[in-house]
Amino acid sequence: MRKKEWIRVGLALIVALLFVLVIVVVMNFIRTRQTYDLSPEEPQEEEIIFRNSSDMSEQEIRELVEERRMALKDFFKNAEFYLIGDVALDYTEEDNEKYLVVNETFLNDLRGLLTLDAYNEYWNQFTEIEPKKDVLLSSRIYMAPRDLFDSIYVTSAIPSYDVSEELLVLESATNDKIIARENIKLCDEDLICRRNDFYELNLEKEDDTWKIDNFTTLIEE
Repeated sequence: MRKKEWIRVGLALIVALLFVLVIVVVMNFIRTRQTYDLSPEEPQEEEIIFRNSSDMSEQEIRELVEERRMALKDFFKNAEFYLIGDVALDYTEEDNEKYLVVNETFLNDLRGLLTLDAYNEYWNQFTEIEPKKDVLLSSRIYMAPRDLFDSIYVTSAIPSYDVSEELLVLESATNDKIIARENIKLCDEDLICRRNDFYELNLEKEDDTWKIDNFTTLIEE
């Protein structure tokens, strides 16, 4: 084989070798990109380990908290309020937008569900009022700002609106106190959540009765 032919063969081999090396480098780069994802990781929620030093089992505690929560939720869901212009002396229909009115039974039932501290947050905003003489009521009546309970229907552990999922998370329990939180979510069919909030849901034993002590505090993550 003449010298020129050897040169052509050598050049062809070099070109082929370089082509193979390029293919190997490209394939290795693609495989590396697939194996190692350098994008920022989504923050993971810290797992809560339930600490139980009570005489109850975890299942009993869970059922207790959920029963008390639903009792309070149903209470507000079915609550009846009076129009102050209809039942109270010296108030008109224009005052209906400023005040709500409840009877003594409402307050007694609420007291049975909340600890004294939690109850007083609402009781301190009520004032007893005199009913109209031509209105027949079975108990005394009290007025408060009309928006007193508005927030609990949305921003609390017992929402009635803007919620698609409610999940109880237990944190700790003794024979006198239970610390928990309620995860309130609002997600669509594609599991995209527009809301993922946690609210405190604490119970305390008061006069041998378990009552809710806090259910409106948003937990900042």
